Amino acid sequence: MPHYPQQPAFVSPTRRRVPMEIYSPGQWKTATANTHLFPPICFDLTGRPRHQGVSMKDLRLQGTGAPIQGAGDPVLAYTGLQRVIFRIMWPGYGHIEWCRAIPVVAPNGAPITRVALAVQIATSFAHFIEKAQYETPSDRSWMVSPNCVRFEHLILISLQNTFEDVWQADVALDIC
Repeated sequence: MPHYPQQPAFVSPTRRRVPMEIYSPGQWKTATANTHLFPPICFDLTGRPRHQGVSMKDLRLQGTGAPIQGAGDPVLAYTGLQRVIFRIMWPGYGHIEWCRAIPVVAPNGAPITRVALAVQIATSFAHFIEKAQYETPSDRSWMVSPNCVRFEHLILISLQNTFEDVWQADVALDIC
């Protein structure tokens, strides 16, 4: 299981990191797996401190025009991957299997940019939140509902390669 270093503290006192449950496949798959993992892809606003993240709501509203650092960087070009498997494993919602393929190369061969990847992640979280708000969590600490965690609270910090071509988002909540 990968271990990620402790992240810097958030500037905002209302922001807190969502505990990240790392995807772990069955024993056979783990035993035969390629253990090479790619470095995390970070998302920050232009001109702001690093490791503070980007509002997923703003990513959905502004699309590829969102002002994030390195917006046009071809972030996964060096990997040789055509797509990644994006998983959401929200605390208390382990009963929801959320796994989506995200193409990281366009039909013309152009690699996905940092901002386009961020928008796809935010879109996937928007759909996950829509579904999860009607589910009963096993733990209410991170409950998704109109009165608790809502999509507009979500901050995308980074995308982490957790197993082979599986990637998961490091997410924070900003509840003012």
